[in-house]
Amino acid sequence: MIVTATYEHKLSDADIERIAERVVRKLERNSNKQKLLNITEAAKHCGVSPTTFYRWRKRNKNLQAIELTAGGVVQFRAEDLDKFLERK
Repeated sequence: MIVTATYEHKLSDADIERIAERVVRKLERNSNKQKLLNITEAAKHCGVSPTTFYRWRKRNKNLQAIELTAGGVVQFRAEDLDKFLERK
């Protein structure tokens, strides 16, 4: 005998908003792989605050290894940040 259960999914507006934000972030990542991002943009790309991103940079050698500096300006490739997030 096979028994199947059906579940009614009820998503709140906040859940739908979070899902939509993730989808938009994913689409932006895919379209901007080679774009260079400053710290604020990199934090947004990773879905964290700039303060959290600074903390990550300070504590994580892998994140420091992928930063590009030109004239004292730290930048990151979106593609490198994606790889970092996959390993995190």
